[in-house]
Amino acid sequence: MVTVPKTGKPNQPIFYFYYQRKISEGKTKSQALVCIMRRLVNIVYGMMKNKTEYRPFVVEDHVVEEQ
Repeated sequence: MVTVPKTGKPNQPIFYFYYQRKISEGKTKSQALVCIMRRLVNIVYGMMKNKTEYRPFVVEDHVVEEQ
């Protein structure tokens, strides 16, 4: 389960980086947390709409095959 604390920094790395980005854009800490909560709502809506599981972060690394 993913939660967003009402005070302090987010626990999940992806949300922490998003939080830092919003702070650097000039948002206050509480505004940045509201942005994270909205993002979570959008994620949950997408999961329910598409009937998928939560995939927190997908990085497509380039795989180099050894020859």
